[in-house]
Amino acid sequence: MRTATDERVLAVAGPAGWACLHPFRPGGKHWGGAFIGTDHDGGAVAGSALRTLISLAQARGATPEWFSTQAGAALQLPQGWRSTGVGEWHYMWTEQAPGGPGTDGAYAGPELVELDDTADAAEIEAFGRQHNTGFEGFPGWGYARLWLGVRDPELVAVGAVHILGSGAPHLAGILTHPSRRGQGLGAVLVSELTRRAIAVNGVCTLGVDHDNTTAIRLYERLGYRTAHVFRTVDLTPGPR
Repeated sequence: MRTATDERVLAVAGPAGWACLHPFRPGGKHWGGAFIGTDHDGGAVAGSALRTLISLAQARGATPEWFSTQAGAALQLPQGWRSTGVGEWHYMWTEQAPGGPGTDGAYAGPELVELDDTADAAEIEAFGRQHNTGFEGFPGWGYARLWLGVRDPELVAVGAVHILGSGAPHLAGILTHPSRRGQGLGAVLVSELTRRAIAVNGVCTLGVDHDNTTAIRLYERLGYRTAHVFRTVDLTPGPR
C-alpha cells in the first residue's frame, strides 16, 4: 500500500479481508488492485469486492486492467467481465542499497551507459521484444526516470527505474541477452539501478514471475524481500 498507491486509491474492507484499486502508473493510467484475505469460498468474496471496486472506479472514469489475489487463490469474476490471462508473481522491495558495510554498494563489472527514454526508445524496445515477447520496459512512455544499459558494441543488457503513480521507484525492463546470461550483467544492472533509486527515494520495488527462481535468488542476494506473492488476472469487459 505504501509504495504502490496514492490518494486516488479506492478500498473496501470486511471480516474476510480488504481490497483496493489504484492507478499503477503516472497520470492515473493502468488501474489495478488486489484482494488481501483468506480464500475459503472459491473466490466469491474477492469477486464481490472487485465488483464493488469496479463500480467505484467507473464512477470516476477508470477501468481496471487487472486484479490480484494471493497465490493459489481463486477469483470469481463479476458478470460482464472476463480474463485474458493469469500469472503468479512476487512483489519485492528493499530499503538498503546493495553492498556491504564500508563499500559504495556497487558491484564490479562492465561499464554501464545511460540511455534516453525517448531518443533510445526504438532501440530498447527492439532489443526487449527480440529476447522477451513480454518485455515491460515501456520505453518512450514517460514512465522511466532512468535507463541503464551495457553495450558490446550493441545492447546486451538493459534495465530501468520507473516511477509509479505513488511516486515510488520500481525496477522494470530488466533484460540480458541470452548469450550473455550467467556473466553477472543482471547483478550489475540491478545493483546500480537500486542504488540510485534508494539514494533519491529511500526504497525500491520490483515484480518478478513466480517461476523465475534464478531472478528471485539474485534479487534476494541484493537485499530484496518478497512483500507478497500475487495471482493476477488480466481483466477486460465482455462475455466470458
